[in-house]
Amino acid sequence: MKKNNELCPCRSGCGIIGTVLGIVVGIITAIFFALGYIPLILNGIWVTLGIGGAILLYVLIAPLFMLRISSTAGNFGSCFCRYGKCLLIGAVGTVLSALAAVSITLDISVIAIVALIGIGTFFLVFAISALIQFVKCLISGACK
Repeated sequence: MKKNNELCPCRSGCGIIGTVLGIVVGIITAIFFALGYIPLILNGIWVTLGIGGAILLYVLIAPLFMLRISSTAGNFGSCFCRYGKCLLIGAVGTVLSALAAVSITLDISVIAIVALIGIGTFFLVFAISALIQFVKCLISGACK
């Protein structure tokens, strides 16, 4: 029986890039929200919820379709093995933080709400970064 390291020989590369980029963009968004520069944040939260839900559905459904057409799914398995965990973490975090932000009154004077906006932005950027790296992995593997 193969160990996990043999099935996924390459480490996931989305952790450092997505985390640093997410922290920076999350802090900037939280500061802008706290200063009142993002008045229509609720529209962005709904878009964030949609993007997170779409990524989550993709992570859950795509492997099922790729198992059915296994002749063309050679590179998909290794790319999904590398980036699937980051995609799942980013998508679930995005959906949960967007649902929390939609369900409360967004007041810029409450620090917890400002932090929630920053956390939601972090997870969205993390998920998009993982998705970009996943697609890049698929494309580079198809060109070999």
